[in-house]
Amino acid sequence: MSAPLLNCGAGSAARSLSTNSAGAGSTTTLSAQTGNNTSASNNFANQSNGNLGANNVSKLNVHSLLYPGATTKVLAHLLLWFGEPEHMNVGYSSSDPAQVRRQIEDMISRGIDGVVVDWYGPNNEEDHAAQVVMHEAEKHPGFSFAVMVDAGAIKWNPCAECSPQQSLTKLLQYVEQHYFPSSAYMNIGGQPLVTEFNIDYEYSINWDEVNAGLATPPRFLFQDGGGFSHAMSDGSYSWVMPQMTNDGLEYLSSFYDTGLGFGDLETVGASYKGFNDSLASWGTGRVMSQQCGQTWLQTFAQVNQVYSSGRQLPYLQLVTWNDYEEGTEIESGIDPCFGLTASLSGNTLQWEIGGSENVIDHYNVYSSPDGQNLTNVARIETGVHSVNLCSLQIPQGKQQLFVQAVGKPMIANRMPPAVSFTATCP
Repeated sequence: MSAPLLNCGAGSAARSLSTNSAGAGSTTTLSAQTGNNTSASNNFANQSNGNLGANNVSKLNVHSLLYPGATTKVLAHLLLWFGEPEHMNVGYSSSDPAQVRRQIEDMISRGIDGVVVDWYGPNNEEDHAAQVVMHEAEKHPGFSFAVMVDAGAIKWNPCAECSPQQSLTKLLQYVEQHYFPSSAYMNIGGQPLVTEFNIDYEYSINWDEVNAGLATPPRFLFQDGGGFSHAMSDGSYSWVMPQMTNDGLEYLSSFYDTGLGFGDLETVGASYKGFNDSLASWGTGRVMSQQCGQTWLQTFAQVNQVYSSGRQLPYLQLVTWNDYEEGTEIESGIDPCFGLTASLSGNTLQWEIGGSENVIDHYNVYSSPDGQNLTNVARIETGVHSVNLCSLQIPQGKQQLFVQAVGKPMIANRMPPAVSFTATCP
């Protein structure tokens, strides 16, 4: 996307200037504001399917994209197969405890409440990684995790002479034994929550009998609009649908409308940046454009059209945290395609933008005596692109001034090179 370059005068800047009670006067460093601040590998580079390389990402709380008064639990969908030879090398192993710690700390720093792990059965690398996630989640009060049983778990872990249903029962008995007892395991009304991926699309399952085989019956959440009327359903979740028109927004609208008709069941919404499986070994050429962050924002807008403080969406799943292969990951941030250049005109700092400004939350202005150590001197709202420097508390002497465009949640921040300034104020 592109937009005309804009420039506003100092008068409008003065009216919209705030001293940024959350940050004015606070100190930071250039590397902290421009370097990789995510759990993505420092060596991860931009990819042709739209994934950003390691980046400096907005850490504004993701809940701020939801309607006012939202009590929605925001969950990230996590893939656990990285580091295995049959999957893309993204620079880390999903079973590395240090990496899992970085991921959960990164999620928490962005306002995420919990994680749903895509589980492929016991006694493999994904299962080992899921247990690492469990142990790390237990260290963070208020952060929870749940298991999604993938249809691949039945395919790759069949028991001898078992039917798919018997295999699923054994799989869930394993989950019951190894994951349900965790203090961090997600529950609804005291019962553990379990979701499934494509099991009913690939197998014929009697879920009543599966449930009967468990000593601790869980709450089952199924897929898509049909999941609400599914046998044993306690609710349903939506997903990214690259095969759908209009970026899946009509699918989401239908899903939410269906969920409203099942007020006693749980509705799990979906937000996503886009989809592109061109780098996946199983890819079939499915593409949903990111539209420079617009797809991400539109999926939240779809939620906000239906739900409010008086009609809450219980859960929202971010699809996905780290599926680099299908181009849905938000771990490294979302590309806003946003340009920013700063310049001086007398005692006025001004900046020109390129791109759609609705992906930006606000601008920060920093002063620095050495180009490395920064002091936040102002927060300026979008729509304003200049500030009278004489209205700010900037130290005497030569200073380097930086303007930072702070993205909306999950969107990459942008900060161009500094401009030099020596105060000549009256």
